Amino acid sequence: MKHVYIIHGYQAVPEDHWFPWLEQHILQTGAIAERVFLADSAHPDADVWQECLSAQCTVLNENTIIVAHSLGCVSSLNFLSKVLQKSSIGAGIFVSGFTEKLNAIPELDQFMESQTLDDKLLRQHILRRYVLLSSNDPFVSPPLTIRLGQRLNAQILEIKQAGHFMQEDGYTAFPQLWDVLRPLLTDS
Repeated sequence: MKHVYIIHGYQAVPEDHWFPWLEQHILQTGAIAERVFLADSAHPDADVWQECLSAQCTVLNENTIIVAHSLGCVSSLNFLSKVLQKSSIGAGIFVSGFTEKLNAIPELDQFMESQTLDDKLLRQHILRRYVLLSSNDPFVSPPLTIRLGQRLNAQILEIKQAGHFMQEDGYTAFPQLWDVLRPLLTDS
């Protein structure tokens, strides 16, 4: 059975944006969906977030799919770099992801410096990789997400004028993401 973890980002909680909408769509297919809680997202601590991921993302196999947003992308990739030494997950979908410091949010610099990604391991052990970016993201400029996609050798999908894919950008539903995820839930 497919198992999808939905991982939020900076200043968000699992009830925000398109996360509940996506969970409902996943559950309707018969798959398992879990929205992961990352503690104190207004003041993220990289070690605490790794502990949160370790405690909640316990099913990691070829039926597992990670869907992460913003700061949740680099956090989940850091986590996967450590735990996927001998196993693989089916897919990773990273929305507005980045692995470099953000000019728009310098308070995340220390968090970003603590992240260690094993690009080769991630490419080998995340069997399908997708990166979604917005043409007008005010926080994560498109080149940053494109570079993440290149690091992962991921399929890169651009969505025009989507902001940062947040509720305030009109993203309480995310049909473009569902178009990527739905086929992954039905393949065997």
